[in-house]
Amino acid sequence: MPRNESTVSKKAKAAGPVKKAATRKGKSSSYNAYMNTKLSEIKKADPSLKHSDAFKKAMDAWKAEQKGK
Repeated sequence: MPRNESTVSKKAKAAGPVKKAATRKGKSSSYNAYMNTKLSEIKKADPSLKHSDAFKKAMDAWKAEQKGK
């Protein structure tokens, strides 16, 4: 069965996404470094704790530490 123009145009592939140039990652902020270490400490203390709950505890600890400064 010969193809008609409508099916030929539908099967034409669009151009793929344009990739961004590689960027250098900057230095982690003090917040990011604190959260990484605090999250691992909290997870070691209570492995059954959900990530969201552990994150909330780490966030509360960060806020308390920042108020002390």
